[in-house]
Amino acid sequence: MEFTNALCLSVLLCYVCAKEEKKIVKARERTNVTLQPVESQHNARVVWTFGVESPNIRIASVKQGKEVKHDYEEKFRARLLLDSLTGALTISQLETSDSGVYQFQSISSKILSRDFHLTVYSFLPAPSITVTSSVINSSSAAVTVECSVQNSRELKLSWYRGTERLKQTSSPSLPTELTLSLEVDAPDGDDYSCVAENPVERQTTKLHTKDIHLHLPSLSSESAASCVVKR
Repeated sequence: MEFTNALCLSVLLCYVCAKEEKKIVKARERTNVTLQPVESQHNARVVWTFGVESPNIRIASVKQGKEVKHDYEEKFRARLLLDSLTGALTISQLETSDSGVYQFQSISSKILSRDFHLTVYSFLPAPSITVTSSVINSSSAAVTVECSVQNSRELKLSWYRGTERLKQTSSPSLPTELTLSLEVDAPDGDDYSCVAENPVERQTTKLHTKDIHLHLPSLSSESAASCVVKR
């Protein structure tokens, strides 16, 4: 008898509340993103909630496809658009503080629920390259170049020679400047590039060693240069 009651309760709970697998969403700040539930219900009440770790703040709702509200929270004011037919929620002009968990609920004869884990990444500038030091003799010139960029979430900074990655660095410390040095032979004729990237964006600054060589004749055998390579 107890087993039968437990089974009935389990079936009832599965019918009343169906929760879809969570969806991971990644986007860049200053862009728009649409959180699209797979399934909704006709004439259902739709509620969207948000939280950094758990979705406990109501931000938008629609009742029976008519009464749309999306002004619950000041931080989202004028940046939310809720589709009354599909329940899709669009967030415009994304900010990094919009990162968190968004929960969709469609409430009618049963409750449909889905969580969206949104991560918003900072706008990524192109890295800058500076020639920091050089050692020159009659036949060659070895220079040390430094690539730098403002650090941000999940950012990686790399040096490439052609398509070969030579070095890479990252740091959890925010906000700081991320730097990566590399020693190259100025006359070697190879092309190098410094790449800053996160999961949603990639910025590249190229370095041509022949361009560095133009700055070297006036330098002493061991000196520092202030050549800045622009993108």
